[in-house]
Amino acid sequence: MSPSISEQTIEQYIHALRQTPFQGEIEVSEASRLVHSVDNSIYEVKPAAVLYPKNSEDVAIVTALLAKPEHKDVNITAKGGGTGTNGQSLNTGIILDLSRHMNQILSFDAEKHQVTVQTGVVKDQLNAFLKPHGFFFAPELSTSNRATIGGMINTDASGQGSFTYGKTRHHVIALKGFLPNGTPIDTTQNNPLSETVANLIAPNVESMNAHFPELNRSMTGYDAKHFYEDDTHNLKHLLCGAEGTLGILTEATLNVLPIPKYRTLVILSYDDFIAALRHSSYLMNAPVTPTSIEVLDDRVVERAQNDYVWEVNQHHFKGVDFDRLKAILLVEFNSDDEAELADSVAKFATYMQESQYGALLSSNVIQGEAAIKDVYGLRKRAVGLLGNIKGERRTMAFVEDCAVPPEALADFITEFKAVLDAQNLMYGMFGHVDAGVLHVRPALDLKTPEDRAMIRLVSDQVYDLCVKYKGVLWGEHGKGVRSEYCEPFFGDFYPVIRAIKSAFDPHNQMNPGKIAAPLEMTDATLKKIDSTPMRGEFDALITEEMWNEYRRINFCNGNGACFNYDVHSPMCPSYKATRDRVQSPKGRAMLIKEWERRRCTDKNTPEFEEEIFKALETCLSCGSCTSECPVMINIPNARSQFMEVYYQTRKRPLVHTILAQSEERAPMLYQMRNLTNPLFKLPMTKSIMQKIGLVDATMPQDNGVAALVKSGKVTQWTIADVERLTPAQFDLKHSVIIVPDALTEYFDGHVLKDCIEVLHQLGLKVFLAPYQNSGKAYHVLGMRDQFKRSAQQQYKMLMQLSKLGVPMVGIEPPITVMYRKDYKQLFGADTNVRLVQEFLAEYLANVESLPKATAATYYLMSHCMEKTSVPNAPTLWQQVFKGLGLTVEVVATGCCGMSGAFGHLSAQAALSEKIYDQSWRVKIDGIEAKDHIMATGFSCRTQVERFSGVNALHPVSVLRRALA
Repeated sequence: MSPSISEQTIEQYIHALRQTPFQGEIEVSEASRLVHSVDNSIYEVKPAAVLYPKNSEDVAIVTALLAKPEHKDVNITAKGGGTGTNGQSLNTGIILDLSRHMNQILSFDAEKHQVTVQTGVVKDQLNAFLKPHGFFFAPELSTSNRATIGGMINTDASGQGSFTYGKTRHHVIALKGFLPNGTPIDTTQNNPLSETVANLIAPNVESMNAHFPELNRSMTGYDAKHFYEDDTHNLKHLLCGAEGTLGILTEATLNVLPIPKYRTLVILSYDDFIAALRHSSYLMNAPVTPTSIEVLDDRVVERAQNDYVWEVNQHHFKGVDFDRLKAILLVEFNSDDEAELADSVAKFATYMQESQYGALLSSNVIQGEAAIKDVYGLRKRAVGLLGNIKGERRTMAFVEDCAVPPEALADFITEFKAVLDAQNLMYGMFGHVDAGVLHVRPALDLKTPEDRAMIRLVSDQVYDLCVKYKGVLWGEHGKGVRSEYCEPFFGDFYPVIRAIKSAFDPHNQMNPGKIAAPLEMTDATLKKIDSTPMRGEFDALITEEMWNEYRRINFCNGNGACFNYDVHSPMCPSYKATRDRVQSPKGRAMLIKEWERRRCTDKNTPEFEEEIFKALETCLSCGSCTSECPVMINIPNARSQFMEVYYQTRKRPLVHTILAQSEERAPMLYQMRNLTNPLFKLPMTKSIMQKIGLVDATMPQDNGVAALVKSGKVTQWTIADVERLTPAQFDLKHSVIIVPDALTEYFDGHVLKDCIEVLHQLGLKVFLAPYQNSGKAYHVLGMRDQFKRSAQQQYKMLMQLSKLGVPMVGIEPPITVMYRKDYKQLFGADTNVRLVQEFLAEYLANVESLPKATAATYYLMSHCMEKTSVPNAPTLWQQVFKGLGLTVEVVATGCCGMSGAFGHLSAQAALSEKIYDQSWRVKIDGIEAKDHIMATGFSCRTQVERFSGVNALHPVSVLRRALA
């Protein structure tokens, strides 16, 4: 059977499936198929349909249907986190996405050190469950916050620490699933397939041994060697690393290990990359063997210095000469005995000093779980950091996980570098030197035929190097599209691999084109690295002008960081609430890119634009993706761009006009508040709002600024005043300018009042800049001309004030962040408006004596845009409060679900509440001292009051009380 399937064949299968008790979702929309056409590889293969099974019974139904004669041409490809780098979960048939529903932890036995999970469970999700019990699932991945257990098993994944802990297969106790005819698989039970496969291998043992190299990263796909050497001939050995080509896995029982009580990380820097690799082999022979040794090259470190992750990591790299730096080694030791660990690190230090290694520049010892987690957080972002380099050429995954004996790694990489240097390719390197695995990502522009040709040229040469050094091309990330190298690699044992495929999947219905085709199917072929459609081929359809217009979106590389399972992490709230990949930054980026392609080839349709609109209208424009995505795509801006074009041919709803003018009309509403506020409370008004599309509206509040001006605590300027100001008029060390926003000046006025009071009490001369429309609402709604006009006016004033040299602060985080990000992108210069806590932390650090408040603990919940754009924003509040004798506990939260006007829209009310429930409500309910809850965002405070009935305070309001 050919992997290409006719539309009629798929329609017949889907029709048949709808007649069964299948409980999951069936998606055939263009949007769903496009979003599932990409993973984290260079390829793009659009499936015919996507299924989301709710349970094992659903999977049984899906696979049993395949056995019917009329469906023999249908194929299924399982999908988990979608983080594969080689197209493992891409195919033209039907995608079976197990991540949406089949993500439950089923049982845990602490005595046996075993846990049973559905295969859609995310690795970090499992470890979060295990941590309170003192256990962890050992195989580590850089994509652990979105990679599923099923994906890990199917690629036999591993990463940092594999020298000590091994690969995923070492921790698999039992598996359950289904063959392509619906027959259940349970590896704890006898299965006739075991005998069949054993009989296939028996006459070919000598050939098998000759083709399976002795490596820490042992061969999988199919792991005939470990299967045969196991006297029980357990099928789990074959299913681990099979990439879903033998069956669909639904449950896994796993071995878990006690969490080491203590860890220490030694950071070593070198002025020569190859020398660092050679030194690592020496270090692995230390009197006490390290748990792991990781390496980062200078390009990764350089990119990290321009990323938010550096904010919490730079102090860990003290003494590093970045001008000479070429490599960093991260050497970990762990133990359950603190004294034993200290002794191990001391012995290692002595051993290292005895080497007198000339390339070694510095050595830092890092202790404490939080610090080590921060450093590994940087390491985990390496892929994304390299993907965010400037220029059209971006780093690509296609030869990124070669494994060789560790002692041969330096020589192997020397020749590898020569291959890339010969083609003048830039590249980054990082990986697991203790296991002999380096991730190498050459930079290519796959929109050009010349660079697409490099995939074959480089891959063939690197494969030859792997053979030369007795290694493998696929040491960590599975084979996928690179399966074409299986036949030359396995040689005369490859027919046995194909015969195994035949035994499990005789009609080639399980992820065809990967690893092997059934032996009897002479016309079946494997996918090829240069004939499988690449994203770059489709991207080449986009004109240069349009490519640059949507540039940030277009460089989405599919890394899937936006599929982070953790609801208390900001990115991405709409995906977390819906588990719909279409409603994620990656999904939205893919749809917008396809929209560009169609516009440039006259294939765009109103129907497709409606699918994009549905995907984008649920975006909260929180901006988390602009910082947390490793390549920093900007969905809010792209959403704004799309809405601008979309409404050129469609009538805008009245609610858009009302919301768009909210900032503009705020001063007038404030002046009329005594008249309008009672009207807002009338049932008739509420009925009108509901018809317009609003759940409710925020009413203006008295800000008390007039009284503060009269008392001399603040000086309020007009635009005319600003024109006349000069630096000589100010005591620059004791002055501050507040840049007001509509929310805190007109709708939550006591916060502005409290801020003025706090700054005044700290001995500062406080100035209040004139209020002007920031343009935020216009930007969100896609009214970009109006946004630019408003922004230009505000930018002009801010730049005038900036020249005075007086610090400027903004109170409302999303508005303040917009000044430093969107304005800078639009106008090219920084307005220098800081968050309140940024100013206070710096100012108070130079105040010798501060008043002390009565000791108390407060709980801070930061606005998501604030903490993703300025990562140290919460800790700065801690610093400020500590100076006054108060304790702040930072509460990890995702998005509150309000996000400006989003939560006020009737169409989004249910989603807004669901987003609130999944993170904020849980955290609010868990805090006893409700009157000590702080939230920095006006939207967040509104949402907390609406759904939890709690009056969350802005930190400046707490400070005002403390100082009083």
